[in-house]
Formats: sequence, C-alpha cells, structure tokens
Amino acid sequence: MKRIRSKSPLRLSKDAERLITMSTAAASSASRSEDQYWQLHLETLAMTLMDRGNDAAIEAALDQTHQMNSPAHEILASSCEAAAESTLLGGESGAGELQAQLISIPLIAWSKYRIPAGAVEGKVLAPIQAHLHGHVLSAGVKLCLNSFLYSIDQLPRGFSETRKLTKKLADAAVKGEAPKMDFAKLGDTAELPADVRFLLGVAVAPRGAPLFQWQELDSHISRTECLTRWIEQCRPNLAKLVPGCAFESGLPDAFFHNCRECDLRVRPYMLSSAVAIVESALKTAPGQLSAVIAGVGETAVDEYRVSITRNGHNDVLHGMVWPLYGTEDDDSNPGPREQIEAILQEHKIAEVTRIPGILPPEYCEDCGAPLFFDHDGEAMHAEMPEDSEHPAAHYH
Repeated sequence: MKRIRSKSPLRLSKDAERLITMSTAAASSASRSEDQYWQLHLETLAMTLMDRGNDAAIEAALDQTHQMNSPAHEILASSCEAAAESTLLGGESGAGELQAQLISIPLIAWSKYRIPAGAVEGKVLAPIQAHLHGHVLSAGVKLCLNSFLYSIDQLPRGFSETRKLTKKLADAAVKGEAPKMDFAKLGDTAELPADVRFLLGVAVAPRGAPLFQWQELDSHISRTECLTRWIEQCRPNLAKLVPGCAFESGLPDAFFHNCRECDLRVRPYMLSSAVAIVESALKTAPGQLSAVIAGVGETAVDEYRVSITRNGHNDVLHGMVWPLYGTEDDDSNPGPREQIEAILQEHKIAEVTRIPGILPPEYCEDCGAPLFFDHDGEAMHAEMPEDSEHPAAHYH
C-alpha cells in the first residue's frame, strides 16, 4: 500500500527525533554488527511506539527521512514494517521463544460484478488452510487464518493497528483457538471493476526455525515452485472466495511485501476493466473510445490519471488512477506511461491525449473522489451517461 505522506511538522517529537537519529546512523554503518545493533534498537523503539498507539511519531520520522535521507528512510520503513508484522512470544512449557509473522494470501480479481469481501465460512477456509500447510508453510508451523476476506479499505490502518492484529492472531495460533474479532467495524469497501482481496493469518514457529518451505535448507524447494504448487492445488478453493470473478493468486507471504506487490500487479487490470466497462455500458465497439493521460503530483509525478472518453467528445466517462511506487518514473524501461499506452493500444483506443507537465491532484470538494482530465486539461468528474447500462452489482 502506498503511504500518503503529509508535510512534516515544524517541531518533531523526541521519539521521532530518536528514530531519525538511529536510522541515519544505520545508513552510515560500516559493518554487519553495527547494522544489527541499529536494527535491534530501531525495531524495539518502533514496537514500543506502536504498542502505545503512537503512529504520529513514526509517520513524522518517515516523512522527514523521505525528504532528507533516502537510505535512512528505507532502513526506517523496513524496521517499522518488521515491528508491525512480526513479534516474539514466550514458548509453551519452557519450550523457548516463538516467532510470529503476519502473512497474507493475495487475490487480484476483476469482474463486471461486485468483487466480494467480508466474512468467510469455515467450510471454505478449512481446505485453504490445509493447502497452506501442504504447499507453503514449513513443517510444524502453527497457523491462525482469519475468517475474513479483506479489501484494501478494510486492512489495518497504520502500524499500530497492524501490530495489534499480528499479536492477536499470534496468540490465537499458539492457543489453537479462533480469535475474537469484530468485523462489523471494518465497514464497506469501494466498488471497483478490478481490485485486490486478502486473507490474513499469522504463522508461528520456534525462533530461528523456518516459517516457509523455501527456507528449509534440505528441501531445495524454491519460492517459484511453492507458488506453482499453490496455484495448481488451491485455485479451486480460492475461486469460492470470489465467485463471478476472474482472478490471479499471489504467493502467501509477508503482509507488507504482498501489499506492495499487489499494488503494482492490479494496475493493468484496473485500466483494462475501466475500458471494458465503458464499452459494455455504451455498447461501443473497440476503436470508438479515446483516452487522456495526465501526470499528477506536487513537485513530481506521483500518479497518472487516465480518462476514458468517446471519440470526438470531451466528457470523461470513466477514470483510473495509476499510482507510482518507489523509484518508478518515465526513465525506466518501460516507464509507467509507456505501460499505460501499451494497455490502451491493446484495447484499440483510437486517440490518446498526453497532457504535458505536472498537474495538481484535484479532488471533488463534495465527495472527495479524484477528478480526471479531459482532452483540454480541465479537471472534471468521471460520469457515465444516464441512459448507459450499468454493470450488475452482484453475481448471482
């Protein structure tokens, strides 16, 4: 998930300053032992702040290092993610310390119907859990798989909430009990033609033991082989989570890693679905639509907004936000704009207008939705004609 950054406050808290000092020192480290020293102290402070619910200090430190020191920012972000998605537990009956890791099963889905999210029945979850043990997790790993299919909007917000969920599921995994969850608080999710869904769980093993099969030194099983077997064996069970949808499954893996991977992988499906929705709603043949590509940001392009219009018309019918991550820019090969243009070309979009420069990120003052740009560079709501056929809300 892309973290939306705000401007750093004029005065940083002492905790934020300590995080910045340690991450800056870690970036200047000249040895493995010093790396480990700073990593331990960074994660310990981050865990303490998360347990207090003090995400503000963490976000302020991340904002500051993001602006001033990229290597320190990467170290700090990695330490904060580790503190949120993993924890140590006391072993049972003196068996030693246990390590717990928050994992996710990612599904990238697209459909003309609403993509499901919400509670999952035990009879659907049980075979998925069995396949996790059979094809992904190392022998002897304890697992607590949460009985809820999360949309991005329903994932834990911030590091503190993520750590709280990690600890709760880890405790349930050790005890072999179902966690007590209040899913009603998670709310609804945005309706998109292509989106990501996650099953979340925590894997627990003795500290220092492998959590995943590709970590086992004597097995010689790679991540790729685990993914292949996972898809071959578990796909029919995963399909029951997203009926009426086409989908891809990623490898069950660490929470933050899978969030980033899915952010990247879902973008082409979102753009293809946006074009397909307009063609279906207006009953137009390929080649009768045009598009506008606009780079949006403050001082650099943070995202592209792609508008879909009819040939010869300027009204924006549908829009898609293509966010940029990490070091992505148009100097890469292929760059993000080239990727967008290639997808539009596949869909036989007749004309593509490229708005020059960097446009400000415009949003609707009433509903907060992102605004998209017409062929003249004017920002507007994306709206389908009243007489168009809207896609069905549910799959029956």
